Amino acid sequence: MAQSKSKSSTETIRRVAIGCQGGGMHAAFEVGVLTEILEHLERQKDPEYQKQKEDRFELVGLSGTSAGALCALITWYGLVKKNGSPGSLSAAAADLNRFWNEFVANTGAERALNTWSSFVFSQQETERLGFVLPMLGVNPRSMFSRAVTAGLPYLGVRRQYYDLIDLLQRFCPQFDTIDWDNLKTRLMVGASEIMNGIETVFDSDLKMRDQGGKHSHPTVSHRWRQRRPLSLQGVAASGTLPTLRPSERIEGGVYWDGLYSQNPPVREFVASVKPDHVPHEIWIIRINPQQCAQVPESIAEIEDRQNELMGNLSLNKELDFVLTVNDWIQKYPARYDEKQKKDVGFGADYKPVTVRTIKMRRELAAELRYSSKFDRSRAFVDRLRAEGHAVAREWLAKWPKQVGCYPDDAGYFQG
Repeated sequence: MAQSKSKSSTETIRRVAIGCQGGGMHAAFEVGVLTEILEHLERQKDPEYQKQKEDRFELVGLSGTSAGALCALITWYGLVKKNGSPGSLSAAAADLNRFWNEFVANTGAERALNTWSSFVFSQQETERLGFVLPMLGVNPRSMFSRAVTAGLPYLGVRRQYYDLIDLLQRFCPQFDTIDWDNLKTRLMVGASEIMNGIETVFDSDLKMRDQGGKHSHPTVSHRWRQRRPLSLQGVAASGTLPTLRPSERIEGGVYWDGLYSQNPPVREFVASVKPDHVPHEIWIIRINPQQCAQVPESIAEIEDRQNELMGNLSLNKELDFVLTVNDWIQKYPARYDEKQKKDVGFGADYKPVTVRTIKMRRELAAELRYSSKFDRSRAFVDRLRAEGHAVAREWLAKWPKQVGCYPDDAGYFQG
């Protein structure tokens, strides 16, 4: 875990890793939060800011699942060095917002398609005398689905609107030229290998060069969990809902959305092989509410809560592991070894990691439903993006002394 500077230091630059939850188009909130964080980091470079603010931070890691993986990837891609050109905070913020501007329904045909699909989803949440409409869907693997997809461009639907791989390749055209050996920021993406039930993380730490100068692509496996080298295909796998998109096949594995396993990956942050990638703090951008105000009774409420629980319970296990290690550090502190002339033991190898939550305001979170996770309208995305800006701006102004820590800051209600 993290090595801390002395408390007597007049300047503390904390290493921060950010985890982005998956949650469909609700991840637009994360776009606003990440943009505000990137702009804050840019302001930190100002000497006048440094005179006024003792506490600063640097971004050493990003992780994400599903739509959160898209946010994390595009931000990270804008930061890293590729094709000989350095990345930048401004490039990352611009790329992230441009990506989501392309991800929404833009053409007339896309807006009509989004209106129709939003209506279908909302109707399936509407009860009439205790009954709901049967599920209306198309198997994405069927001949009919493939035929419809092939005809979409002729109707005015852009390929990047329905083809996730095409969209990722458009926004990360120099992915293969990234300087993997000198990454200052780590990226991890969560997915689920479904044939063997293996929790999977696609990890930039596994992109390295062997002695011959070629990339080696190791896979680190622990039976029912594994880490694989980061790839655009891995990011697409993280966002593969099987009812909407065919399974992603990667080197013998078959993958679905990471919602079922890690939302997002966190545990691996505290065990990085690169000391400068181990954070002092982990910030979770939570878009699935931890709590609900009343017992879900309607079909819409039940479906919404089921989805929130899937996204949160897997995350909380990751975060509770970090807190458990923090407890071990206190229980087994470092001790000085006279023979080795250095501190040894568990507390010498690991340092506590603070976990914090950034979440949308309660009123908006209560208003959203599972069906709205599929709303790709520009107005909806802009509303959530603006919420992210506002929340992050207020949160950063209070950090680090006036913001809470997990688990107390995860919910909206006390007790």
